Amino acid sequence: MNDLEKNIERAVALRKASQLTESMAVLLDLVKKSPSSAKVNYELAGTYDCQGLEEDAVPFYERAIELGLQGDDLRGCLLGLGSSYRCLEQYSDSVRTLEKGLAAFPDAEEFKVFLALSLYNLGEHREAVSLLLTHIGDHTAHAGVKRYQRSILNYAMQPDPPYNN
Repeated sequence: MNDLEKNIERAVALRKASQLTESMAVLLDLVKKSPSSAKVNYELAGTYDCQGLEEDAVPFYERAIELGLQGDDLRGCLLGLGSSYRCLEQYSDSVRTLEKGLAAFPDAEEFKVFLALSLYNLGEHREAVSLLLTHIGDHTAHAGVKRYQRSILNYAMQPDPPYNN
């Protein structure tokens, strides 16, 4: 493991320990030294994001993607970027980003939940409810909900009456 990777790991550990000022200091230093590191840009964005500084996070998320971020980091980056756009009330950008994430990671159910929020914000309530009901119907472990799984999934396809029996 090289020094850059060690310092990134240190910054992430600091962030996870809620030592955000220290994590930020390490990452800001790293981005100055390695501005073309997709991983550094991604981790810096995430550190801004977890402090509620979405406006500061967005350019670093975007840069990380431009620099070719891959795998699980790309998955987290697309979700973080889509969520940050939503928090900044850039709902169309949020939907576009989350749909891109879902296309790239079709098994990543978290994209559907965040996408539903953004669709709701755009006034697309039917689609938002459908996404959430499908997610609940497909993924709940709760016995009471599982008992009504078939109905829930039917309502996901047609949440508005009248219902076709």
